[in-house]
Amino acid sequence: MAAENAIGLAGPEYEMDIERGKIRDFARAMHAPLPEYLAGRRPLIPATFLITAAYGWGYSLERPRGTVFEQIDHDLSVPLHAEESFSFHRALPRAGDRLLCRASLEDVRRKQGGRGGELTFLTMLTEFRDDAGELVAEERSTTVTTANSPDANDWNVDIPDYRPDYPDNLDPGDPFAHIDRVGWDQLEPGAGHGKIETGPLRIGDIVRFQGVVGEDNPLHYDLVWANSRGYPNVFGLGSHQASMLAAYAAHWLDPAAVRFFKARFRNVYWPGEPLAYQALVSRKYRDADSGHRMAELRLACTRNDNDPVVDVWMTLDFDL
Repeated sequence: MAAENAIGLAGPEYEMDIERGKIRDFARAMHAPLPEYLAGRRPLIPATFLITAAYGWGYSLERPRGTVFEQIDHDLSVPLHAEESFSFHRALPRAGDRLLCRASLEDVRRKQGGRGGELTFLTMLTEFRDDAGELVAEERSTTVTTANSPDANDWNVDIPDYRPDYPDNLDPGDPFAHIDRVGWDQLEPGAGHGKIETGPLRIGDIVRFQGVVGEDNPLHYDLVWANSRGYPNVFGLGSHQASMLAAYAAHWLDPAAVRFFKARFRNVYWPGEPLAYQALVSRKYRDADSGHRMAELRLACTRNDNDPVVDVWMTLDFDL
């Protein structure tokens, strides 16, 4: 079945139990060891936590696992992540909640690329409902594939000289720990906390995040495999740096206020590259219908002095 003919195709419903231990591991892997995620019997999920659903409980376009998506005739052996978004229709889920999940192929777009030839963008929509069938959240994940697999001649990049400096105890640090939590009244459009540099990316950080998410594609840790697929090195996950930006925002503002999170993945990035994070308030307002105090943020992860890696847009509701 051609991908375009599969638009609207839905997989089976599956259950996802929100587990306290999984939230703790995810929060630590994204450098957000905050009380909202670690304390109490029913901690909140982080903004990007639902990416774990397909890997741990269900299926995806790349990993159909016996579902109807195996019928799609499209090469997904070397996919790249283009966008990921989460819309929350009420308060964020917590540990102990059970969600009923179902994914469908929402859209297929094609455009002409460069050396890789035609690009195909495939968007999967996953709906998360409670036991009563009410919509709790939606996740949209866009995968991009190329008509031609990359090879060594397609890359014009300087691969960093990888010399990792690991701490003796190997526990992840918290580069955002010095950020002061503020409220809606203290926000000013155009202002933010400023750039935070975290140093060179380590393969250990990639593997820790992959292990928590359940995404085990060897393109991110196995050099021989990456080379065999035309990549000059292993590379980082877009969802990893999107989650780091979610951690930045969670240190700065109430993490329970998140209502929308969208990440656009701009560039492949490599172990050894120095990364930096920054955020600002793009809009502060009261919702015309509810009167709720709202804020919109723009966040960015960059490498090597402002080369873009991930852009993020967030909307927060401080009164829900």
